[in-house]
Amino acid sequence: MGASLRCLRLFIRFATVLKLHLVNGWASRWRCAGKVSIAVAAFSACLFVLSCASPEAISAFADSAQKALAAGPSIFDDLHGSCVRRQEARPGSPILPLFVPPGSKNAPPKDSPALAACARFAEEAKALANVSDLLSAYFRALQQLAAFNTSTVSTASGSAAQAAAGTAGLNSAQIDSAGKLAGIITRVFTESYQRSRLVEYLRNADAPVAEITQGFDRVIKNYLDFLQEERQTLTARYQAAGTGVSDKAVLLLLNRAYTEDMAEIERRRTSAEAYQDVLKTVREGHHQLVAGAQHLSARELSIALEPYTSKLDGLIPAVEKDK
Repeated sequence: MGASLRCLRLFIRFATVLKLHLVNGWASRWRCAGKVSIAVAAFSACLFVLSCASPEAISAFADSAQKALAAGPSIFDDLHGSCVRRQEARPGSPILPLFVPPGSKNAPPKDSPALAACARFAEEAKALANVSDLLSAYFRALQQLAAFNTSTVSTASGSAAQAAAGTAGLNSAQIDSAGKLAGIITRVFTESYQRSRLVEYLRNADAPVAEITQGFDRVIKNYLDFLQEERQTLTARYQAAGTGVSDKAVLLLLNRAYTEDMAEIERRRTSAEAYQDVLKTVREGHHQLVAGAQHLSARELSIALEPYTSKLDGLIPAVEKDK
């Protein structure tokens, strides 16, 4: 509203000076030329601000996106955790707590066969976390650029980002996109981008953001399959453990442990599905931002982005499964 009022005042000033120029004729032209130039430049700048991006709306969307995306690494890390739990829960294995943090008393020992069998998932999860950090860094840089007219965010090199995406099992287009996004973030930092180049920044990053979020979506679908397989494995284990047991106290303990394990799997499934929704909302919201930043007014862009920002804010508690 403040920017609109200032621009209206400058427009009135511009019209007044131009009227003087036309009324006074050629003789006054040289006296008014400086005023006309200043007014034209100021009014043109205001038109740019009002017709392009709304820094407040962009900053709010980017802030919500990076907060919602921050849950990615912990979900990716459970690709390895789910594999280990499935190995540890095979029928015939002792009934031990499965949902425990690494290094705790009940965690599998470092020489456990389950850890060896699942080692590749540990490397993949680490690489996915690196690519996730890259995506979050992009939105952090976008938020700073919109809010403060500059960015202090730096990230890994393009080649390191591509290497991480390759280890993470992403496809060739997504690997290339990780390198491009890293390059974009680096240029914003090293070339001291300012808000005037915000539209360029958004446009260049739109395709990489879409590719990377689609790659993550495929990973989450695989993770949901792992959780379903884990549910089936645990069910079979508890059924086998309870077969032939007549002691009511033992059966009660088995039933309680089974119920708690199923509830934990369900919690992780809910979190993963919420993260899928985050990825879709980020992708669609960013595309809407690119489309609108070039021709919508500040108010129109704020209205267009508000549903995406609000949805991301609502999803943050659902994806923060470890809190």
